[in-house]
Amino acid sequence: MLYPIALIIHLFCATAFIGVVFFEVFILEGMRQHITENTMVEIETGLVKRARQIMPYIVGTLFLSGGYLGYTQFQGMGVLWQDSFSILLSLKIALALSVLGHFVWALTNAKNGCMNSKKFQLTHISVFTHMVLIVILAKGMFYFTW
Repeated sequence: MLYPIALIIHLFCATAFIGVVFFEVFILEGMRQHITENTMVEIETGLVKRARQIMPYIVGTLFLSGGYLGYTQFQGMGVLWQDSFSILLSLKIALALSVLGHFVWALTNAKNGCMNSKKFQLTHISVFTHMVLIVILAKGMFYFTW
């Protein structure tokens, strides 16, 4: 009974995280050309401040639920590296850990005042690319076989 609850929590947290990153990449970056650089810096500063308040809880819950789901999957079938499901799941986990690294790096830079506008932009594009690949792998684990 715990697995379906963890799966729903994981999906909600993933949706929230991807939604924030989608907003930052497609909405916020689209605004960059229409507003002054100082205004953009103020928006990014406010966004980072708010993100530091809520995103650690979303990302933490996302990784805790994902860890439980991965543990349950690998416990049941073992890490065989011979079937497509375990290989794709492992790739998904590696990408998720990279996203976590990006997230920690970005929050640390923001807290230390080292996050400039260009780093902000590149980090979000990189995380968005990772997230798209994670979504493809998440669905592909159940459809791609070899």
